Amino acid sequence: MQAVTVRDRDAGVSGLSVMDMPYPHAAQNDVIVRVHAAGFTPGELDWSSTWVDRAGRDRTPSVPGHELSGVVVELGYGTPASPSASGCSVRPTGPATAP
Repeated sequence: MQAVTVRDRDAGVSGLSVMDMPYPHAAQNDVIVRVHAAGFTPGELDWSSTWVDRAGRDRTPSVPGHELSGVVVELGYGTPASPSASGCSVRPTGPATAP
């Protein structure tokens, strides 16, 4: 899959580039969404969560964007049932939604 990524915190938006990324597979209670549209704000490049995970491990190359819409393509074990290939949207202040 391709994604817009960032590797260098000091580069700002000029450090954004498109690169091939490995296809993610759903872990327990995860949902994989094929993204059709995503929102991005340059302020995301200042968020610590863009650069490190909760354990403090490096996340680069990071894929910025926190609001998205797309199609559910994979459910992890234990994820509440949802029709595969159903549309959804994700908001940073609330749960994922499906029509």
